[in-house]
Amino acid sequence: MSQGLNKVKRRIAIVENTRKITNAMKLISSVKLRQVQNGYDKRMSFYDDLNDTVDTIANYLSTTSESRLLKSKSKKDKILYVVVSSSLGLCGSYNYNVIRYFNNIIKKGDEVIVIGDKIAKEMEKSPNFTVYDDAQHILNNLTMSNCRVLAHLLLDKYNTDEYKKVVLVYTKYVNQIATKVEELTLLPLQYKPNRSRQIKGPDIEGDSANLLDKLTKKYLMNTIFIKLTECVLSEQSCRRNAMDNADKNAEEIVDKLKIEYNKARQAAITQEITEVVSGSANK
Repeated sequence: MSQGLNKVKRRIAIVENTRKITNAMKLISSVKLRQVQNGYDKRMSFYDDLNDTVDTIANYLSTTSESRLLKSKSKKDKILYVVVSSSLGLCGSYNYNVIRYFNNIIKKGDEVIVIGDKIAKEMEKSPNFTVYDDAQHILNNLTMSNCRVLAHLLLDKYNTDEYKKVVLVYTKYVNQIATKVEELTLLPLQYKPNRSRQIKGPDIEGDSANLLDKLTKKYLMNTIFIKLTECVLSEQSCRRNAMDNADKNAEEIVDKLKIEYNKARQAAITQEITEVVSGSANK
């Protein structure tokens, strides 16, 4: 019986040690989540204003410009995807949802730029697709400078007219308990049609094509940065929730093991008392 008690005690110790780890990871993810959330919220006001500017200018130029930035000139149906996952695990279904979503939309002939080790490893299983790892580790050092490099890379590839469009597959942050995988067309520029009857457009100084080119680069750079930040936000949220669930499960297991231990201990004591009483009665 003592061997059974020692076995339960060891299990309780193992689960409690595991719980300490999951609890620590939950606290770390909570701190990182707040930090990323603050930066994301501050950036969103500028990003919203930039989107409004893009909508206004793109609407005006769409009637006078034949730029490929506003309408694809490619005769091919090939799509260049930028897919974002994490490089670390222990974040619940975060990576699984990204991989499942992407596997459902990719088709033969499409090409992929991978961000994050998880999606990179998944694409190794699909040798039929062309995969670029130029930005695989960009989340390790997410800066505007690195996002500018990626934006220029996407523009260079798109301007070859090899791709119908460039699409970002990312995880949208809904709230602290919910995320959602979505796709966003980066190129050609997506803008809200102006349904008003306003005739006069914005006053543009200089070459409109040059303005559109500069605006597109700034829009791409900021869009990539804000969406990748949103992915980091979603990852930390999923990791915190996963560790919180693991912590609660560990607590339940410990409670059950303690009940099991107390029952076994009580049974052992009862057996010892019975043996003593029986021994005394036989004398």
